[in-house]
Amino acid sequence: LDVADIGCGDGYLTLEMARWARTVVGIDRSEPVLERAEALAARRRVTNVRWMKGDLARLPLPDASIDVALLSQALHHATDPEGAVAEAARILRPGGRLLVLDLREHDQTWVRTRFGDQRLGFTDAALEALLQSAGLRDTRVQVGARHAGDPFVVLIASSMKSPTQPF
Repeated sequence: LDVADIGCGDGYLTLEMARWARTVVGIDRSEPVLERAEALAARRRVTNVRWMKGDLARLPLPDASIDVALLSQALHHATDPEGAVAEAARILRPGGRLLVLDLREHDQTWVRTRFGDQRLGFTDAALEALLQSAGLRDTRVQVGARHAGDPFVVLIASSMKSPTQPF
């Protein structure tokens, strides 16, 4: 499979996906972050990853070029989550999957100033609607991680691009 890790950060998850993927493209908007990711890949001798500078709203990949697109902890940073999901759907091949790992809605407003979060997470229904609004189908949303006393719950959402939907 050809995979895109959108908002890849330092690349740890990108390199884990490289173990089973044919190719992985790690995309992030920060040049210093991409440099750290590339250095980590070099230290681990991973050769099937390309690193590209890009924004969630304008991915540097052609239409229908990816089998699996991953947005891990990126959507709550997006100024336009709908546009980011639509852009991820654009790069998916027909039958491709979008995976989203993001925070469930919470009340921890301090993350806005400390981490630049644009949203305080998503409700399950809002995340599902977001994926469906991009024309994706077979959407599933479930809790991926929850710890007692922790205000942050991780949701995992999965959707598929129709096998007959070209773009």
